[in-house]
Amino acid sequence: MASALQRVSALRRASAECAGSPDSGGPADGRPVHPVSPVFAGRAAELACLASALTAVRSREPVTILLGGEAGIGKSRLVSEFGAMCAGLGAVVLRGACPADSAGEPFAPFPAVLARLAAEVGTDGLARLAGGRSEGELWRLLPELGPAPAPPGERYRAAARARLFGQVLAALGHMSERAPVVLAIEDAHWAGRSARDLLWSLVRNQQRMGRVMVLITFRSDELHRMHPLRLLLAQLGCIRWVRRASLPPLSRDETAEQVAGILAGEPEPGLAESVYARSAGIPLLVEELARCDQPGCQSVHDLVLAGARRLPPDTQGVLRAASAGGGWVGHALLARVTGVTDDRLPAVIRPAISAKVVVTSAGAYAFRHDLIREAFYDDLLPGEQCRLHARFAEAIGSDPALLRGGSAARQLFRHWYRAHDVTAALQAAWQAAADAERALGHAEQLAMLSRVLELWDRVPGAARFIGADHRAVVERAIGVAQCMGEHGRAAALAAERQ
Repeated sequence: MASALQRVSALRRASAECAGSPDSGGPADGRPVHPVSPVFAGRAAELACLASALTAVRSREPVTILLGGEAGIGKSRLVSEFGAMCAGLGAVVLRGACPADSAGEPFAPFPAVLARLAAEVGTDGLARLAGGRSEGELWRLLPELGPAPAPPGERYRAAARARLFGQVLAALGHMSERAPVVLAIEDAHWAGRSARDLLWSLVRNQQRMGRVMVLITFRSDELHRMHPLRLLLAQLGCIRWVRRASLPPLSRDETAEQVAGILAGEPEPGLAESVYARSAGIPLLVEELARCDQPGCQSVHDLVLAGARRLPPDTQGVLRAASAGGGWVGHALLARVTGVTDDRLPAVIRPAISAKVVVTSAGAYAFRHDLIREAFYDDLLPGEQCRLHARFAEAIGSDPALLRGGSAARQLFRHWYRAHDVTAALQAAWQAAADAERALGHAEQLAMLSRVLELWDRVPGAARFIGADHRAVVERAIGVAQCMGEHGRAAALAAERQ
């Protein structure tokens, strides 16, 4: 199977143009153009596989499916279509995604999963599913639902983490007594160490959860030889109820079916074949190519931006700013960063929602696909990127409630670091390490402490900004490394302390 790089090269070699007029952005005959095909082309075999797994789970037979595929191949669309099928069958879908910047967020995407579960059964119901609030470790992942426990002492870290994992397992298992549950974790290639550890624990103990199906998606083209997800996939592959599947490109006929759905009718002669030749059956590229009317589209980046240029200038400006925000960006935060008034922002961003460039949920916005966000972000000049990250940091620092979820300190670190403000980044990293400690995210805590040490010599008088000297930071990092069993890392840090 050709790699993603080979597919992009094929796009560059192709010279065929997409049909349409520059003004309409669609076919010259005036037919409507759907940004996303209402027809779910192909994937009958994959849907049947998922449906079969759900049938087995209804009979209390554990099934986990590891679904790989390259970027833009349609993994999220398949999960959405399967979710709609599950709703019709009375199953509950708990869906969470790992955003591109989630590696430093402890246990992402499980807060979204638990929030969905809390919406299903209520906060008190979630407490009952988890076995009560008495130990309350589950609330470390959902602090907005109630006060989280204080960080455990060093001797009790492992016990607290085991209780947390057990409470997540119990909540899912008890929920499955009411209705079959599909736990869908998307974009696992971006999952951090703590999220991978929790996934491993859940799948390994899946028989104890009853009627719970686990579906994990990931970008296969992202898994280089040293990628941390490779080890988890290998470990999971040794469990008898784990199945591995790969989502292939669309066939020529399936591509033609998708193009017809986008154009709301049969395409002009040769168009479907041209789109298939240039997209190699990648659904996201099919969507962009079927609507593209410019001969200069030679890459994914060009295709996305060509479509975006049809949007009003104000809308494009908001999208450029939003691309620096990462995953979901709240309405109020985006208004603050862009300077567009709160009441005017919906009208400015609506064309992007109508064009399916942006999706919205619970008062926040995100790009429909991360490849689209990447195209906008990569189109920014370095100075523009720095200024936007500084604006995000200033807005979040003045009002952390503007964030949709997660650690404000971790987001502050990300933005200040990319804005090249090393002093503010150092302070944010120290606070983010404390937040990760409260959430029992040992790997993320160590990562943030390592960032503090990395920035130390670049910040004159660093100790006064965080209230701790270099030795104290190193000793804390050693303790976390030892807790994780990273004895080589602990030894290296001990050498640095001397």
